[in-house]
Amino acid sequence: MGVGNAPDRSLLLRVSLKEFNFDPVTAIQLPLSERVLDRLGDILFATDEILDMVATARRRADDSSRDVEDCVRRVYDQVNELMKKLTD
Repeated sequence: MGVGNAPDRSLLLRVSLKEFNFDPVTAIQLPLSERVLDRLGDILFATDEILDMVATARRRADDSSRDVEDCVRRVYDQVNELMKKLTD
C-alpha cells in the first residue's frame, strides 16, 4: 500500500487540487480554520510527494535518504493528526 492510501489513517484523500490564483491566507472571507486546513493540506500533499520520491530512489538509498524519509514521515503523521483534530 502506498503512502496516503490508508483512508482510515490519512486525510490526504481530502486534499483537492485548487484553483491556482486562490490564496487562502488572503481570503479573509473564509474562516481561519478553513485557511489553516488548506495550508496543512498543502503540507500533507508535499510530504506525500517527498515520500514517493524517496521510495522511487530506494534502490540507491543511503543513510541520508533514510534520515529524510524518517523525518518527513514524522511530519506527515503530525500534520495528518492535527488535521484530524481540526476536522472533528
